[in-house]
Amino acid sequence: MNSKVIKDILDKNFDFDEIAKDFPIIYELKNIEQNPKYHEEGNVYIHTKRVCQQVINLPQWEKLNCVDKVTLYLAAFFHDIGKLICTKTEDGEIISPKHGVKGAKLFREFFYKYENISFSLREEIAALIKYHGLPLFFMDRNNMDYDLIKASEVVNMKLLYLIAKADLLGRECDDKEELFYNIECFKEYTNELACFYSSKKFSNKYSRFLYLNKQNIWHGDNVFDITTFQVTIMVGFPLAGKDTYIKNNLKSIPIISLDNIREELRISPKKNSSKVAAIAKERVKNLLKEKKPFVWNATNLSKDIRKNLCNVFSAYGARVKFVYIEVPYKELLLRNKIRNRTVPEKVINNMISKFDMIEKWEGYEVEYIVID
Repeated sequence: MNSKVIKDILDKNFDFDEIAKDFPIIYELKNIEQNPKYHEEGNVYIHTKRVCQQVINLPQWEKLNCVDKVTLYLAAFFHDIGKLICTKTEDGEIISPKHGVKGAKLFREFFYKYENISFSLREEIAALIKYHGLPLFFMDRNNMDYDLIKASEVVNMKLLYLIAKADLLGRECDDKEELFYNIECFKEYTNELACFYSSKKFSNKYSRFLYLNKQNIWHGDNVFDITTFQVTIMVGFPLAGKDTYIKNNLKSIPIISLDNIREELRISPKKNSSKVAAIAKERVKNLLKEKKPFVWNATNLSKDIRKNLCNVFSAYGARVKFVYIEVPYKELLLRNKIRNRTVPEKVINNMISKFDMIEKWEGYEVEYIVID
């Protein structure tokens, strides 16, 4: 709770107008119109201010501790920030597809680069932004149980329930009663699934991995663990410290690194890397066949890349462990300046804006090594 941002919000007693002065990006929401069918109250700024007021008016508000209050309030404050970049008109209707996902990325990028809050607080708020629409529309999902259980791995479902209520209270629409019903159903059903007050408990790690990654078992099944060796996949921006972590913790096992292979072959990163990729693939294939532990060392910032790697490695009976490394943004840039082969700052910033934060359900195990 030593963050200046948190202290300022508490000092300002959750006053929207005062807090907005510290985050001028919020004023840009005045220029983003909404579909009057779902938001008769007006633009995104008007809606956001109403939602923040509704958050502190909730009966549950006074029972929350200071950390949860700040978490919930900041999530409400930024919950529709993604509409800045994804709102468009299609067939005469204003839509904002995937604004939760895009908003979470925007929030993470902004607070990673410019604001000093802890990793855990930042990611809890980002998760609430990403999933804030789930309680309203979870019954429309094709795989309802799976989506709810997976979300419980990432987000505080109790706070998600509260932000969904405040979100709906802060809008004017014809289907309000139906949506309130959906939110209450969300609470009851996640309670039945045993994932409202905490993440879902599985019979063992392997059953959890199969359910969340393969979706080929029931969440209550107890599957015998057939994994026989571990593959560690590193995740993180260039210069975050992945090599140092490997040197200190995993130096006794083979390391597959595209950068290392380039150095072996004296191939510039600017040149075609198909030969490098082919060599890496062949080495991995041999290790998997022999069921030997190894490390896959790359940035792996895309969830699709991580999923593909996980699928391939686990198909050979590997326990896939992800290790995410993070250092402060200023430290990242400082390390880059003193590096022999620097990465253009523009490239680093582009990576940050596109980054898919790794979530706990993605592997057999996920470890976060973070220097705040």
